Amino acid sequence: MFSDEWPDWQAAERAIRAGRLAPYALWKQADHAIQCWEPRVHAFLHYDRGAVERQARAPGPGAWSGAPLVVKDLADVAGMPTTGGSRAYRMRPARDAAVVRRWREAGAVLLGKTNTEELAFGVITAPTTNPWDSSRIPGGSSGGTAAAVAAGMAMGGLGTDTAGSIRIPAALCGVVGFKPTFGALPTTGIMALAPSFDTVGPLAHSVADAAALFGSMGGAVRDQDAWNAGARVPVLVPDAYWSGRLDADVARAWAHALGVLEAAGCRVEPMMLDPWAHWRDVFLAVRRPESFLVHRRVLEGPRRSQLGGNLAARLEEGRDVSAVDYLAAQAERRHLIAQYRRRMGAGVMVLPTVGVVAPRVGEDRVRLPRGATSVWEALVSLTLPASVLGFPAVSVPMGESAEGLPTGLQIVGVPGADQRVLAMADWWTRQAALTPGRPSLPLS
Repeated sequence: MFSDEWPDWQAAERAIRAGRLAPYALWKQADHAIQCWEPRVHAFLHYDRGAVERQARAPGPGAWSGAPLVVKDLADVAGMPTTGGSRAYRMRPARDAAVVRRWREAGAVLLGKTNTEELAFGVITAPTTNPWDSSRIPGGSSGGTAAAVAAGMAMGGLGTDTAGSIRIPAALCGVVGFKPTFGALPTTGIMALAPSFDTVGPLAHSVADAAALFGSMGGAVRDQDAWNAGARVPVLVPDAYWSGRLDADVARAWAHALGVLEAAGCRVEPMMLDPWAHWRDVFLAVRRPESFLVHRRVLEGPRRSQLGGNLAARLEEGRDVSAVDYLAAQAERRHLIAQYRRRMGAGVMVLPTVGVVAPRVGEDRVRLPRGATSVWEALVSLTLPASVLGFPAVSVPMGESAEGLPTGLQIVGVPGADQRVLAMADWWTRQAALTPGRPSLPLS
């Protein structure tokens, strides 16, 4: 939650309307949290305190007037650098990305740019750390936004999701992260990674805030009276898919969540998912050539040496994917979309967001019942199907591990069912009655 007094924007907005809260106080709260948390969490790549304070003293009118929000550094914000977390890019856009412009028009206070895995190509987001435990990663690639929101440095923020990059850090940091239907929101002004998958969406302290942010970005969300999901919606559970892929903490949290759903009278039905290797192969056959093409000018020019680690070599993998293989993968993707649209119908698929709690910084592999697995596979294996399909998916808190680390529940719908997914998520949070989590403030 953002603070004890105003856990989310819904609560703060009610206080503002009642005259009990000045919007400027929200920035003061955010700034205080930034001063406390940023030296440890390293969520920001750009924060101009003076410029933000000037915004906060005279926010524009609108549905988010005075709300302090952050933006992942893949999205253009006029007056702030866009780098994609890389030394190879440093642009000074004159215009906001389309979704950022809508937040500005709604009166939001744009705090700054948050860290991303370099070019959004990964799931770690170093050097950002997890506010719940600084020895652990926040997930990625929207890890800076998730960490800033989790630590109360912002009331919400912008992320992007290609293979799970909103939902993974949302789960590991204990916040709400929503990936809308592919194409539901414009990506104009957003640095691409793989245009066939890239999606922009919000991270927030509550489902209601995530839905309101989605609406202010241009998403189609009906009024609150339409939010009547729950036991009437078929709940499809592909538990055979993740056999051996959950650590003990996530397995325990999932068992409790399933019990909550069943006790509430939900129609829980089994569902089959294609094997992990199939989703991975289709995804990589499309993502690799698209990512190479997006960054080809850098890879073939003098800025190549400014790419970190082995990123250039990993991007180069796309050069050798044939047009036949790319087109075959796109055809298989269309087949999968049609197939799962029929299978899911009016239901929602419910599963853990990530099979493990946040891995430790520097950890390359994690131990699961099925054996040691790469961190990338452990984090994306449950989010990748919704990305390949382009289906809307939200991650909401599912409970904490024995060590107090967050876990996430993922709810997936068919294309265009963004409202249904958000409504089910809102219903779940009320049924589960989880106390909003907030990491303890640093001692120094």
